[in-house]
Amino acid sequence: MKIDQSPEGKWLQENAWKYGFILRYPKEKVTITGVPYNPMHYRFVGLPHSAIMQEHQLTLEEYVKYLREAKEVSGTINGGDYKIYYDPVATSIMIQVPTNGKYVLSGDNQGGVIVTEFL
Repeated sequence: MKIDQSPEGKWLQENAWKYGFILRYPKEKVTITGVPYNPMHYRFVGLPHSAIMQEHQLTLEEYVKYLREAKEVSGTINGGDYKIYYDPVATSIMIQVPTNGKYVLSGDNQGGVIVTEFL
């Protein structure tokens, strides 16, 4: 039995995002990722990113583009509020980060930084 048809694989497909993981190379997004479907390749992107990607059915490539265009995304997950900012560091060496609270910086491997602020 193939992993994506097994009970465990089906559970992963339905629940991985709740734990911050995404299916990196989905079957219906091969033209976007440029990589053949791989039902065993999950990647940790963290919450709230995996929840947003799940809600909008986005690949990692589509998600980074979404953040670049939106500039700021906010919401609530697991009872806590968050804000996500995209900073194109190719145009600046200074990154705006919150002065209070908790935040995470993530490079996008394309000249930008994603700042996730937990409020």
